[in-house]
Amino acid sequence: MAKPTDEEGVEVGGPEEESRYLQARNGDHLVTPFQCDLCHFRNLMQRDPVGGHPQDHRLLKMIRRANLDALWSREPSTVRGTLNMCRQGGRIAGGLGFRDQLFRPMGPHPLEDTFGMGAAVVMLQQSLSPGKYDSCMQFASVRKFRSAFSNVYHATAEGQTAMVLAKDIRKMTVTKCPTYGEFFERFMRGMHKRMGEITRPDRAISLGIMVELQRILEQEWLNNDDDLRVAMEASFYLISFCCALRGEEVPLADLHGTIKYWDAGEVHEVKHLVVPLLGRFKGETGESYHLLCAVDVTSHGLEPRKWVGRLIQLLQNKGVRNGPLFRGAQGQRLKANHFEPALISKLEYIQETKPDLIPGNVEVEEEYGVSRSFRRGATSEAVNNGVKPDVIDANNRWRKMHQAGASRPALSMREHYTDVRLTLKHRLQFSKAL
Repeated sequence: MAKPTDEEGVEVGGPEEESRYLQARNGDHLVTPFQCDLCHFRNLMQRDPVGGHPQDHRLLKMIRRANLDALWSREPSTVRGTLNMCRQGGRIAGGLGFRDQLFRPMGPHPLEDTFGMGAAVVMLQQSLSPGKYDSCMQFASVRKFRSAFSNVYHATAEGQTAMVLAKDIRKMTVTKCPTYGEFFERFMRGMHKRMGEITRPDRAISLGIMVELQRILEQEWLNNDDDLRVAMEASFYLISFCCALRGEEVPLADLHGTIKYWDAGEVHEVKHLVVPLLGRFKGETGESYHLLCAVDVTSHGLEPRKWVGRLIQLLQNKGVRNGPLFRGAQGQRLKANHFEPALISKLEYIQETKPDLIPGNVEVEEEYGVSRSFRRGATSEAVNNGVKPDVIDANNRWRKMHQAGASRPALSMREHYTDVRLTLKHRLQFSKAL
């Protein structure tokens, strides 16, 4: 009876799988740049290791781990296939009299760390530190050192010798940075395959939960209709959900712009709320703005315009008409995590009183957050309610479309709103369905 194999043809649970990431295979050096542990040690330390020295012993272990990760970036079938083809080519070349000239020499390598082994060892040591969700750090956190290393390298005198190939507005940089080399690319891939990833995306907030959140906040408002905290908290939740924003984007809402287009949203045939985001966005040059829109009242009774109106009125009563919409006592822009404790507290209350909305086995503090919960929930509910993909994409990819030229940053905010009005009915379909 044939034994089961995986997609690479390797026997499941066989010797090759049991030795994965633990030992090299015949032919590994043909597909991945390789130097032995001792050579790497000498390149890094400029000396031989000292027997019995614990620091040297640990460094050698880290070098071995980095080498194995790099070698195991290629699957066994790839290594076997390369080895077999090389053997076959060698026999043919030998028959024709030029076997020794067929392949280029494998070395020697320079007596310095051209592989980036130093950076690899640092990353491996860093990976053993405690992580947020596990006993060790995740690959996504560890890999950041590679970017830091390359940034520093290109700031050095040696990094300034990199060649730049340019044509029109396009550029390509030719660099000798070790962390961009072939070995390091293989090491990163092998390390990622070995470590895997533990992802914990924020659990989506459903429409039912949003309706209950609004009900709770409405009751708090009725008890005290001059509570700036309640108005700000409700506005944050409703803008996050109805515009499907990430948590860090919502605090960029601009008070002056919101006031400026308040009346325009009132008199339009489709009553709506305009939320201008103003600030420095990653991947963009200088300060930019984006105008997002939400209907006055959604199909399930969410009322973003009413709550933002309450917030604006309270701020104007204090003489505030400019700056961030979400602000602290000193007028500073609040960060998204400012609203997270209150959100978690309310979600735990909903879990206790409405277990049909949040089951009792859900760890609210671990699974919900302002970063992605609102956006994931709004997008999911839009799909459930039949919103077309192009509408969802137009709403959720506003920043990407802006960068691609769909919205021209050279326009004034007033001219930009004129453009937005032309597609307003299409844009509002998203929030209308919620």
